[in-house]
Amino acid sequence: MKINIQKIETFTITHTTREFDFEMDEFRNCTPAFIGKTPKEFMDYLTNDIEINKDFLGDNIDVLTRETYHKLYMLDVDPIYEVMEDSRCQYEDSWFTMTPHITPQIEIKDSQTEKIVK
Repeated sequence: MKINIQKIETFTITHTTREFDFEMDEFRNCTPAFIGKTPKEFMDYLTNDIEINKDFLGDNIDVLTRETYHKLYMLDVDPIYEVMEDSRCQYEDSWFTMTPHITPQIEIKDSQTEKIVK
């Protein structure tokens, strides 16, 4: 009997962009416009009201400063990441799986002896 064996490994990589600062008031004339007052409302605006950042940037290229445009682009459209943590460097989370190949045995009767040959 033959078996297939494979090793499966899982790991976690945490990476981040650099921090970008934004002036919330600069987004009040954008489409869609930011109408909130608090940092939490601004975060909700960025993550919920702006569905596709690349489209938002195209629609608001004349409203945003060049610096803000660049920061939004680097934050979400074309981010550059730095690895903060990589679990492959700390431990191995792996396991093996096995699948047996069971070859069915065929019974054949010998016509002269009436015996079953396997």
